[in-house]
Amino acid sequence: MLYVPLFTVSIAAAISAVSAYPIDGDGVHCRSGPGTGYSIVKTYGKGEDISITCQAPGTDVNGDSLWDKTSDGCYVTDYYVKTGSSGYVTSHCPSTGGGGGSGTGIVNAAEKEKGLPYVWGGGGCHGPSGGGFDCSGLTQYSICQALNKEIPRTAQTQYDSSLGKRLPRSEAKEGDLLFWAEGGDCKNSVSHVGIFIREGLMINAAHTGTPVREQSIWTSYGGESICPDVVRFW
Repeated sequence: MLYVPLFTVSIAAAISAVSAYPIDGDGVHCRSGPGTGYSIVKTYGKGEDISITCQAPGTDVNGDSLWDKTSDGCYVTDYYVKTGSSGYVTSHCPSTGGGGGSGTGIVNAAEKEKGLPYVWGGGGCHGPSGGGFDCSGLTQYSICQALNKEIPRTAQTQYDSSLGKRLPRSEAKEGDLLFWAEGGDCKNSVSHVGIFIREGLMINAAHTGTPVREQSIWTSYGGESICPDVVRFW
């Protein structure tokens, strides 16, 4: 929203000539969706140039409710971007529903539960139980919150569910579910599930002694191996 001098050229000409815009703020967060409630993907420094791929309405920041999606795939409030205009300077981001994008909505719902303890059998569509979540309780809750859709409760039944779409893990997008199976037997022995955020990062309720948290995606651990497919419910 912040203005830069346009001198003698028209606003339209200036906008079309600009391919990158500077950040005017220290430590400006770029988030997974267009709003302050979404998870932080990265942070920009003052004066850093960003490229805007599209723009979307979102959380109001100091009177500006426009958010800019950057070439990094995350959203930054337009209030701290010197575009030379208080309005749209590029195309509107496609609306995909689910609170700024269904996959984003799933991640956002899980992010709000960060710090709650792992509880075996804990959680479901109505929130935590026994004070926390287990892995599939968190995923069921997050999808219920984001999509108003109830999926099966256990990791194996979520992996097998006809409500979702099975895709190769290489095609994973934000909000897809990742699965692990004992001995790599995904047909019969799925034992863990997490939520994909971006390449190399997920959010999950891993095991007793760890809270709901973001962490690196592992391929094998303690006899469990990651399954070749993800499941998309959005």
